[in-house]
Amino acid sequence: MLLMCYLIHSVLCLQYKKEYRRMSYGIDLRRVQEEKLQHILQTNRTTVFGEKHAFAGLDTIDAYRAAVPLSTYEDYAEYLDRIRDGGKKQLTAEDVLLLELTSGSASASKMIPYTASLKKDFQQGIRPWLYDLYAHEKGLKSGKSYWSVTPVVTEKQWTSGGVPIGFEEDAQYFGKWEAWLLRFAFAADPEAAHAKTMEDFYFRTSLSLLACKNLTLVSIWNPTYFMLILDYMHEHAPMLLERLPKRRRSEIREHLLHREFGNIWMNLRLISCWCDANAKTSADHLQQIFPQVHMQPKGLIATEGFISFPVLGEKGAVLSAFSHYFEFISLADDAVCSAWELQTGGQYEVVITTSGGLYRYRMNDVVEVTGDFHGIPKVRFIGKRDRVCDLFGEKLHEIFVRVTLESLHIKNDFCMVAPSVDGYILYIQTNDPIPDVDLAFRANFHYDYCRKLGQLREMRVFKVTGHPAQAYVEACVQQGQKLGDIKPAVLSCRSGWESIFEGEFE
Repeated sequence: MLLMCYLIHSVLCLQYKKEYRRMSYGIDLRRVQEEKLQHILQTNRTTVFGEKHAFAGLDTIDAYRAAVPLSTYEDYAEYLDRIRDGGKKQLTAEDVLLLELTSGSASASKMIPYTASLKKDFQQGIRPWLYDLYAHEKGLKSGKSYWSVTPVVTEKQWTSGGVPIGFEEDAQYFGKWEAWLLRFAFAADPEAAHAKTMEDFYFRTSLSLLACKNLTLVSIWNPTYFMLILDYMHEHAPMLLERLPKRRRSEIREHLLHREFGNIWMNLRLISCWCDANAKTSADHLQQIFPQVHMQPKGLIATEGFISFPVLGEKGAVLSAFSHYFEFISLADDAVCSAWELQTGGQYEVVITTSGGLYRYRMNDVVEVTGDFHGIPKVRFIGKRDRVCDLFGEKLHEIFVRVTLESLHIKNDFCMVAPSVDGYILYIQTNDPIPDVDLAFRANFHYDYCRKLGQLREMRVFKVTGHPAQAYVEACVQQGQKLGDIKPAVLSCRSGWESIFEGEFE
């Protein structure tokens, strides 16, 4: 089995080497981006959207910006309605293969159209990332990997026009032959996605992972997701151990009972997950569980597009320049610029034009430029620009909330701010003394003004006990979010969390 894994990963490296080398040897970023834009425009010039915006005559970036305004999801409503009803050539000349649901972390879930070309564009970022991992991370080739699998607790769905809704697992982002080949190197059975209940999903996933002695790579999104699986393993250890082969059972029994997960998978080399912004605390906890494992921050990958991928030894993730046409809105002055005009240290909102039918689409993802990789910008995700909570005009922004809480230097296992009827509540799990959080938030002019007017009451503190991360995830699942995609939130616009979390007000 070790030899088979090694051969599979070696074959993939040979296949992906070209994509990695063209990024690492340097490219003419402007030329690559201009060619990508022209290919998208000319391919889709005969679509309903393309004819409305005269794609056939747009031969420069300036012409494109003049003809097509910046857009949000709501701008595509009429086109998506027709796609759901079976309409063709609305946003793309290609047929829509499926509609993928967003995680709905900042707003209601949205359906994003996927075409064959868009899947290939995702692979333009996945392939150089995987090559870098398996070619340069020692020991990774000879073991199995766990890729995030999302449980499908409902039957497969289609729109009224017969368009499938949703992927089921990360492997579907690969090409068909790659996905088939990788299944022989997967640590967990992808069929766990079809478990009828969440309990069955956790059981089947935990059992297959515990049975895997040579696990070398874990690729997930939210670090909390993997920690919930580890918690399930520990809490149901006797039942799981009974189902394991005798030899494996004896190898891991004491380690599982004592939560020594690093000794269960001695060959684990790398965990790929969100490590930036709101996920940092959870990622740090996961690193404590696996102190000898390399934690690699994910690049910025969204349902709508593949923005960046990490490279070993580099700070920040490399812009996936061959995936889409990128624009950026400066947070400093709202000026729109191209990828080759980014400034190191600058903060920008990402705008993408894709082969899936999104044109000058505002992602609301904010990145900071950390440098460049052979002339290609490296970026780090720092938050969502559209996650703002506003009761009386105070306009609390997620990035401000995170920075303010970090400035208080409170060691915690969980931390989140959410609104109540007439103010805000800090939900926090910590043994540290809590300073005057309301005073810290009054550094925000609008928040302070609302406090002075008496519209907002003083921020209250709810000391959380129990398992808040699990409670948060379960509440999000009940709202319809996909388990593997749920993002950690330092600011929730939903109220009533005191009835979900265990604990009490200070």
